[in-house]
Amino acid sequence: MKKAVIRFVSFVTTVVLIITATPLYIFAQTATFDQIVNASIYIIVYNEGSYNTVVNNDNGAVSLGQICWHGTNALDLLKKIVAKNPSQALNILGAELYNEIITTSSWDKRITTGREASALSILLATNESHEIQDASAFEYVSGYVTLGQSLGITEPQALVFFADYANQNGRTGAANFSRNILDTYGDINLGTLYAGSSQNARRTRTYNFCATVNWNDFTGSSQTKDTSSPVITNVTVNDVTSEGFTVSCDITDNNAVSEVYFAIHHEDDGIEGIKCYIQNPDSSMVSHTVNVSDFLNRSGNYYVYIYAFDEAGNYAYTVLNPINVPSSVSLKNLTLTVFANNASLIGEEIIWNASASGGSGNYLYQFILHKDGKKIAERKYSDYPVFKYTAEETGTYSIDVSVYDSTSEKSVSCTSTDVYIHIPIVVNSFSSDAVNGFTGQTIEWKIDAQGGCGDLQYAYTVYKDQEAVYTTTTYSSGKTLTYETSESGTYYVTANIMDADSQVISHTSNEVTVIDPLSVTEFTFSKNYAVVGMSVTCTANITGGTEKYTCIFDIYKDGTILLSSDTLSTNEFTFTVPDSGTYTAKITVTDTNSNCETSESDILTAESSVRKGDADCDGKITPADARLTLRHAVNLEILPEYTQGAADADNNGEISPADARIILRISCGLE
Repeated sequence: MKKAVIRFVSFVTTVVLIITATPLYIFAQTATFDQIVNASIYIIVYNEGSYNTVVNNDNGAVSLGQICWHGTNALDLLKKIVAKNPSQALNILGAELYNEIITTSSWDKRITTGREASALSILLATNESHEIQDASAFEYVSGYVTLGQSLGITEPQALVFFADYANQNGRTGAANFSRNILDTYGDINLGTLYAGSSQNARRTRTYNFCATVNWNDFTGSSQTKDTSSPVITNVTVNDVTSEGFTVSCDITDNNAVSEVYFAIHHEDDGIEGIKCYIQNPDSSMVSHTVNVSDFLNRSGNYYVYIYAFDEAGNYAYTVLNPINVPSSVSLKNLTLTVFANNASLIGEEIIWNASASGGSGNYLYQFILHKDGKKIAERKYSDYPVFKYTAEETGTYSIDVSVYDSTSEKSVSCTSTDVYIHIPIVVNSFSSDAVNGFTGQTIEWKIDAQGGCGDLQYAYTVYKDQEAVYTTTTYSSGKTLTYETSESGTYYVTANIMDADSQVISHTSNEVTVIDPLSVTEFTFSKNYAVVGMSVTCTANITGGTEKYTCIFDIYKDGTILLSSDTLSTNEFTFTVPDSGTYTAKITVTDTNSNCETSESDILTAESSVRKGDADCDGKITPADARLTLRHAVNLEILPEYTQGAADADNNGEISPADARIILRISCGLE
């Protein structure tokens, strides 16, 4: 988008625009409906994601796409994309995920895997997806804007702010939010929406965007899109060996290539076993080396698909002919491979496997086994190339192998790699002093290990949510590790245990779930002034603790408890003011682990009736009261019944501009 130009409008001009903008859906020629929707889409996408965004688990179900369609809405979007080009979708997704999308009716609790997310991300980046997402985004966001209009929001910037709020909190949440803004401030505009919001990073970012928006950037005709796909040429396959092969190609684009996907599977797996390798190229030539170790070291045919995407989301792909990887066969020298299933402990079987090549192929093998340099066993020449030995003592084992070609009468010898046999290290226990905790607490893990040679040494790595957050720099004799948690998450520790012979084993502790402490803040009344019969809501900001919590609200009048709520699962409580006086409230919050926090509210002052001239019922007579009275008098706004008497300043039984004039004079001290 072009850089927005900051535009300043005086307060007086703004008031005139609001009063004279009729009918409701005309915005004093400041913005068209499409411009408002397009601007809303821009900031929502900026806040949510991009075309190929996939969030595997977003509050219990997958979210995807540029405005993060969630759950079944995400499934409905995928159905449209798949229907646009079924063969392409099947090729990208594989049969299992493709069939699920076209046959399933609900994804309300569907969480995707990492492999599924990779495939969905590729599908979402296609031109067909862009077309469907753009149309669906306009349809969704148009609904948000229309809802905002029905709630009486007329300022274009305010409608953009409202649309972003609705996309994150749902239509019902946005409608309730707007009604609260109207009750609190008497008007819904960009300033009051932001003032009444949480003012977090997203709200602030959206407010700043709305305050400086240039509607010309969202006219549609000024937005030119790149529709040229990348071009893949000069595809070659080189260095095909039993260990793998290298695929190279040239990829060009009219702007820039952003991502290249190499999607590969072995013939035995089919497309369900596909593995994706992603590159961000810095030149036109791109290559990828395939290692058969990623595919169980299998020979045979490999299938390769190359996908190229540019920064605008256009893409191209090509399918290579099957690439045949030969089996691993030693062709020149006698080789010796030592297998023991990582044999290193007393009682384990060591297996030496000799493989000869060259000559006639009529081989005879001789094995001589040594322990700590001394011969302990021998097997004379035979055609069996395997030697097995169960180690019952610690020490260093090696084997000399001689291979004799009985036809050519030539022989060659080699010595195996040493195998070290140790007393095993055994971990009896490795756990923490707790399985749950709060941020800021110190967790202690203790390890009990024995065996090995000499004294055992320990090195530790602490993980949070499977990411390493702390590692000891050296081995030590310490059997206890303490770590102070600063963030919530799931913690565990991996210990590397080493003996005097440098034998090292690893062991993982139990998991500890750490959460933020239960906290109750910002417990306030929705108003600080009310009259008898008015509904007042008290709301608290509840964070931390376990996921679910219950609340009990106590309402006090003049220091004496007036009423207590039932046990509720919401952070707000509404009551009707029964009498004049001074009101306070207390909230008691309990989570599912019986953690309990309380908080007391600010003061609410209630009077028996609304003061004459106080049209917005805030306990003060200001120009805002005159404005509300005038808007009611000319049918631009309907005052609640309990304030209409206050607006009738001249006590003649009706509300007219004359009342507004009297109230304005009172607020200025002229009457």
